[in-house]
Amino acid sequence: RCHPGVSLSPGAVKVTPGHSPQDLALARAHGLPLLSVIGDDGTLCPPGGGWLQ
Repeated sequence: RCHPGVSLSPGAVKVTPGHSPQDLALARAHGLPLLSVIGDDGTLCPPGGGWLQ
């Protein structure tokens, strides 16, 4: 188990639960919401940001 912490780096960490089993486990462990940003038609939907639609 290797998760970054403040002592390692004070920066932000990207977590992409839909792209990595490790990120999914990390998101679930920390109660992060699982967002879907790609609609059934393949376009970006609101969680992806209105400017991307």
